[in-house]
Amino acid sequence: MGRTVDCWDGLALLGRASVGPLTVRTPGLIEPLGPGSASPELTIESRPAPSGTRGITISDGTGRLELAVPILAPEILGAPDAGVPAGPGTVLVHAPLATPPSPIPFSDRPELVVLGNARALWDAGEPFVRAVGEARAVYGAAPLLWAPRVALPHRLAFLAYLGIDLVDATEGLLEASGGRFLDPALGRMDPTVAREERLCECPACRSLPPGRLEDHTRSAYRRALSEVRAAARAGRLRELVESRLPAESALAEMLRYADRDLAAALEERAPVTAEGVRNYSIAEAHRRPEMVRFRGRLRERYRPPPSKAVLLLVPCSKTKPYRASRSHRRFAHALDGLRGLERLHLVSVSSPIGVVPRELEDVPPARHYDIPVTGEWTEPEREAVLEGIRHLLTYGRYRSVVVHLDPQEYAFVRAALAGPLRVRWTLVDDRTTAAGALAALREAVGEALATEPSVPGGPLAVVREELGELASFQFGRPAAGRLLTAPVRLAGRPWFQRLTDGRNDLATVREERGLLHLTITGARRLLPLPPLAVEVDPTISLAGDLFTPGVRAADREIRSGDSVVLLQNGGLAGVGEAALPGPLMTELRHGLAVRVRHRARAPTDMPMSEKAPASGEGPVV
Repeated sequence: MGRTVDCWDGLALLGRASVGPLTVRTPGLIEPLGPGSASPELTIESRPAPSGTRGITISDGTGRLELAVPILAPEILGAPDAGVPAGPGTVLVHAPLATPPSPIPFSDRPELVVLGNARALWDAGEPFVRAVGEARAVYGAAPLLWAPRVALPHRLAFLAYLGIDLVDATEGLLEASGGRFLDPALGRMDPTVAREERLCECPACRSLPPGRLEDHTRSAYRRALSEVRAAARAGRLRELVESRLPAESALAEMLRYADRDLAAALEERAPVTAEGVRNYSIAEAHRRPEMVRFRGRLRERYRPPPSKAVLLLVPCSKTKPYRASRSHRRFAHALDGLRGLERLHLVSVSSPIGVVPRELEDVPPARHYDIPVTGEWTEPEREAVLEGIRHLLTYGRYRSVVVHLDPQEYAFVRAALAGPLRVRWTLVDDRTTAAGALAALREAVGEALATEPSVPGGPLAVVREELGELASFQFGRPAAGRLLTAPVRLAGRPWFQRLTDGRNDLATVREERGLLHLTITGARRLLPLPPLAVEVDPTISLAGDLFTPGVRAADREIRSGDSVVLLQNGGLAGVGEAALPGPLMTELRHGLAVRVRHRARAPTDMPMSEKAPASGEGPVV
């Protein structure tokens, strides 16, 4: 069967996999044999083995995997350069692995990798996180990874987030034998207090007198695993991880190491699209990969539109997108009717995202986050804002700046604005929508725009620049330049717009998605070296969606939700939306890779309206 992935969150891959004769659900829990309130999915027991090995049998109720795990002594033998065979499709590794890690060919990769010294690594902290990254760098995403004797119920969310596929209940049962009560949310508890307050409703805790702590511990593991799976399927595993940090200080420490040392892997798995609202309530949430990616792409790919001559800094809003909020609508009303507004660049200042230009307000996560607002900024929050403002001033062609921010709360912004540009603050307190503040805003912006000449090509030329920056943010600047090469026209409504060449659609963008969807005609403009390309196996017929067995190669920059270009036999085969990150398209042997939207051989690049428009319909941008 190999490995089948139904969904993922963080580095956790949810689905099923085969290991020898076993069928394993991931993430999975292995329980030592013993009484329990329900039948375990996987059990483990010791068995006799030759000297120098430890005999282990893992069962799923129908099949049995017999392992002979070598007892390594790295301090005597040295760390093995590669995995040591431990059973059918299974290898044992001890970290640290070879540096730099050398990937093993697909044909030689095992089904299960056992991190033999996981418990010692966990006690050391940072080496555990590094070892997980090394194991994945060597063996890839397809093999299951088991970290023995590190799991307690409150740790399961973090271990799954790191991509640990299998854990065992051994450590928790040892804790229970020592009289310690384990709670999935709070960690170790006084059993007397926990049971007097009916903290747990498992059968062992409900009975009178209370049952064995070992039985409660098994129930706590199963409950915690169900919470992990549910959170991952809802796309909220990171939030569950953050909620568990108070249970053990080591979790907060290792999450920081993971955000640093596994940043590339975590960003790779973070989709570029989003739905609903995500809470970023604590400092650790500010380091989530989607936030780091937004700030990084702003620095690396985005440039302020050249026609923008006046930078206007305003506060963000709880309502997303910002322009729909009451405060931003009042700002817009205050500026209504001013000459040359197309030269005004409105940029919102917010934590933890930094700065958000108006043309990127719908790009995730800018449209999908919520934070607690206290008016007190931490140093990392301030630095994100300052870095964003410095970037805008470095690459923008501004001649003046208007700051509509509370001068006390945002006093730290002054450091980034020191320079030759004329800067005008419009507030004396925090009341941004007061009548006097709005009047001062209109006056300051009006004066700044009064000396600015009209934009050659008019307001639509600025719209084209803004669309170009959205495309640059998504595809990179070279590809965006090719996509928006004249002729380009704009049609549709603000919530659903179409870029056309006057006859065929090049791309569409829906407000709630925030990113462009390519058509066949748009993809042709990106040839011969399109970004976010997937090479399709020439032997298959692209009649439906594309699955991983049909992927020959995929751009490693592809993220789930990206608009991708499908190539086959050296030519354009279609366009679609990535269902997997690029690396997973070639790592996994089962599952959907790309939802195909248009195929090159079909007339699907025509405008998306009931009647075909005459050539030239829509304003030229």
